[in-house]
Amino acid sequence: MSCECENPVTVLIADDDKNVRMALESVFAATPYQVIAQASNGAQALSLCRRLSPDIALLDIKMPIMTGIEAAKEIIRDGLSGCVVMLTAFNDLEYVENASETGVAGYLVKPIDSSRILSTLDVCLKKAGESTKARNDMVELQKRQSSHETVKRAKLLIMENRNCSEQDAYTLLRELSRRKNVSMEAVAKGFIEKLGGTDD
Repeated sequence: MSCECENPVTVLIADDDKNVRMALESVFAATPYQVIAQASNGAQALSLCRRLSPDIALLDIKMPIMTGIEAAKEIIRDGLSGCVVMLTAFNDLEYVENASETGVAGYLVKPIDSSRILSTLDVCLKKAGESTKARNDMVELQKRQSSHETVKRAKLLIMENRNCSEQDAYTLLRELSRRKNVSMEAVAKGFIEKLGGTDD
């Protein structure tokens, strides 16, 4: 399985073992994945993610200064990478549960099987894309709900102020929206401010 991408998928590798970093970089040669930075500790990985925003951050769980789990929490919280994948040794598996709580997209267990790396990352990218879409859909839904509530509040104020029907109030908002070429929500907010309502 390989990443079906027109543009290279950017990767940051963070591991305190230079040999591991070099081995991983060699795996990505001649693939759609492009290693754009390497880090030897979590703090450096976090700093590089803030600057470069890689599509994938590969983080070793145990690193000096700042662990991979600590770095992952901030990277995910601040949206600094498309997805975070943890590198872990078999004796690190006790940490995997903690890492799972941060929202990481997947894991690679060391010693890493090079034949499984790309397929694992493809799956993680897909999962991250689905998660991002779900978040965006939720944000859009919340925006629509907020807009609906604003228009509803404005209609009630217009009905009270002009002693008109709900349909007449709605028609007024719609016509002003078309005439001014702005959203009904914007027109509604204007009425709320003008007629003394609150729009928290």
